[in-house]
Amino acid sequence: MKTVISVHYGEIALKGQNRCEFEARLVKNIKKALDGEKIEKISRSQSRVFVELNEDCTNEDVSSISAKLKRVFGIECFFISYSLEKDIEKVSRFITDRLSKKQDMPETPVKIDVKRSDKRFSMTSPEVGTMIARALDNAEVSVELTGYKSTIYVQILNDEILVSFGKVNGLGGLPVGSSGRVLVLLSGGIDSPVAAIRMMKRGCNIDLLHFYQFPNHEEVLKSKIMQIVAVLREYGFSGKLYLAPYSEFYKHTFDSVPQKKELVMFRRFILKVANELAKENKTLGIASGDNLAQVASQTLENLYATNEASKLPVYRPLVSYDKAEIIKLAKEYGTYDASIEEYKDCCSLVAVKHPETKAKLEEIKEIEDKIGVDKIVEETIKKIKIIA
Repeated sequence: MKTVISVHYGEIALKGQNRCEFEARLVKNIKKALDGEKIEKISRSQSRVFVELNEDCTNEDVSSISAKLKRVFGIECFFISYSLEKDIEKVSRFITDRLSKKQDMPETPVKIDVKRSDKRFSMTSPEVGTMIARALDNAEVSVELTGYKSTIYVQILNDEILVSFGKVNGLGGLPVGSSGRVLVLLSGGIDSPVAAIRMMKRGCNIDLLHFYQFPNHEEVLKSKIMQIVAVLREYGFSGKLYLAPYSEFYKHTFDSVPQKKELVMFRRFILKVANELAKENKTLGIASGDNLAQVASQTLENLYATNEASKLPVYRPLVSYDKAEIIKLAKEYGTYDASIEEYKDCCSLVAVKHPETKAKLEEIKEIEDKIGVDKIVEETIKKIKIIA
């Protein structure tokens, strides 16, 4: 008897003629996520992806596979199932036998959920459900249509019947790599790692740009930034990490830029650098962890003044979230603990007690011309280190 994980997707099913491209990308991402696991084969048919496990898979192996699938975007849910021949009497006996031996024992009462993909099968879904329910009643297992505590899932497919004693919810969204590439501005805070994951959930491949204030980039490699990057890799990040020094900007703005305007200028500088890097990778946009009015740099006026520095679209997936919502997501995704570790990022170096909240674009651009911001961008890019 084979153990098969039946992977279901949601949003992909709504795609039109290019649906097969999204399915193929999902299969590719699942194969990559499960590399090294005890997998016999991975295939797709009947609007599902099937992961067939090796015969020698242990419970620990299955748990490891399940944990990895829960971080693959594009998966709505999946079922760890047993593959049986298309004989309902044998299916009923199998289920009652497993329950009588306390194997896969769900909480009772149970509901029988039958899905019949093979419309040629002689029995309807309700008829199959009734037959299994009668077998369970005879085995003194309580079955209910309402008020049930757990569900036994029966999928009638073209060549087999899959039985599962539970459903595992996935992250939904679209497969990473199905929507193009964006460059994410990664700070040392809570918000930007969550923004990176949210962009991946919408199918984006991502690269990361981080500005550091250390004497050299080697210090970054020892910091929490790499812990955050490691978590992002679990969700499908496989792009480049650009490490850019803050020193060139500081050298040219120290004592020559009004302090209250420095933060807006720094954020414009970051976008200018990001735009130049984006040219190398056919990047279709830049993403950040901004959310509206959370801090002074994120007022509408300041975001407007900042955005003007970018020729590419700037995506802000967290723009309408409050801090509590972002923290909740960070904890769910596993980035929170690393994000709250002590780290002095560059935004904190340009923060002042009373920053500009309504920056005037003309004034900002005049100061940029005065200090030669394009030259600063050019010199900074020369010093960027790329971590593949």
